[in-house]
Amino acid sequence: MSAIILTPKKIARLLFTEQLKWSIWFLSFMFVIYIGFLIFSGDSIASFIDVVHFSNGSISIYLFVIGILAMSTFFRYYINLGATRKNFFLGVIASSMLLTIAITVIITFLSFVIHFIAGTPSILDMANIRSSNLLDSILTLLQFFISSVMVYMIYYLMGWMISLTFYRSSWLYGLLSIAAAIVIAGITGFLWEGTHISFFSHISDLPVLVSILLSLLIIGLLFTINYRLIKDVTVKM
Repeated sequence: MSAIILTPKKIARLLFTEQLKWSIWFLSFMFVIYIGFLIFSGDSIASFIDVVHFSNGSISIYLFVIGILAMSTFFRYYINLGATRKNFFLGVIASSMLLTIAITVIITFLSFVIHFIAGTPSILDMANIRSSNLLDSILTLLQFFISSVMVYMIYYLMGWMISLTFYRSSWLYGLLSIAAAIVIAGITGFLWEGTHISFFSHISDLPVLVSILLSLLIIGLLFTINYRLIKDVTVKM
């Protein structure tokens, strides 16, 4: 009997389905916490914080943890089911893209729902954009969507990189991967404002296109590093 080969598409679908379930629970808790914040903080504070800015740092850390679990929880399981290392890598990449997009869509939707129900700030309000200016509104939403997906993707890949390094190499290399992740997080915070934990000051007048290109470069670098780490790693039984 020939071995079952899990394709990247099937791995991506299975991973995305499982991680989306976790994410819905996580976002539900974040939503409840934000509602509690609105109730007990008072109008003077609540009027300055929308659900997106309230939760973005937590979402980044959450996806960082999910990236760690992608290796520590799922790698051996899918390899034992017949997946190749390359197929697993491609499946994780595809599922992480889908997951970051899904979370961004959900949190954006929640922002507007709460805005219309409770009168809290929306994404456009936080960017000082009036809804009557349709073009500015669309550009603001597009910038938010792109930046959020990229930032979340970077944090996911950083967690995966650290988990891969500890799985493949000694604890010393694992600590070096943590240091590298801190630097990458700092650079990411340097490029984007208000979407995650930042270690350096953001340059407010940095062109958006530059931030996008540099973020794509970071994502491509993490793709390369993670593939080199996983392509011939020994499966621990």
